[in-house]
Amino acid sequence: MSTKVNEGKDLDIGELYTKGELYLERNKKPITIAVVAILVIVGGLLGYRKFISEPRAKEAQDMIWKAQYYFEIDSLDKALNGDGNYLGFLDVADQYGSTSTGNLAKFYIAVIKHQQGDFQAALQYYKEADLGDDVLRVMAVGNQGDVLVELGQPAEAAVQFMKAADLVKSDYTTPMFLMKAGIVYQQQNDWKNAAKCFERVSRDFPNSPDALMAKKYGARAQAMAGQPS
Repeated sequence: MSTKVNEGKDLDIGELYTKGELYLERNKKPITIAVVAILVIVGGLLGYRKFISEPRAKEAQDMIWKAQYYFEIDSLDKALNGDGNYLGFLDVADQYGSTSTGNLAKFYIAVIKHQQGDFQAALQYYKEADLGDDVLRVMAVGNQGDVLVELGQPAEAAVQFMKAADLVKSDYTTPMFLMKAGIVYQQQNDWKNAAKCFERVSRDFPNSPDALMAKKYGARAQAMAGQPS
């Protein structure tokens, strides 16, 4: 059987099969090596997760609870550094940083450093915390805005607040961070963006505790921006 190609030359399908067989025969060894390599990689990943990753995640969970307890009772030094028997957040983050618990420890460290006024360290740990929980993920992003305000970087703070507001739609976090962004814009005399933030809160979250305040602030921001209320 043959078929025509653009050049007018017959294309012999049987010849193609033969060439294909020859190619496989000549390249059997590298092809085999490639297939084996893929299987080794896949098997290695599955084995890593079963025998290393999952046990480490469980081990990290067993280690962090005492540090959380110290955090809850406001014993921040022990929460960070441990008590001699149990690890603190710093060691959990260092030893299990790739696990979800290790990332949670980074978030706790950021909160503590934030409270202690070590804003650069807090900012770094908030950035490093790769969190699966939606609320904590939003808080890590938004809290960077609070730290940036403390560091005298309001423009960057407003960006973080807006990012947190839009990251996950929430009746709690979205209006809270919109209000923070609006206030920072207002302080920078960016009345147009301030008005947008306050208007979103009063329009989209009328049941929010911030709704009445947003309406009041929004009216002033619109007036300062020269917009009709």
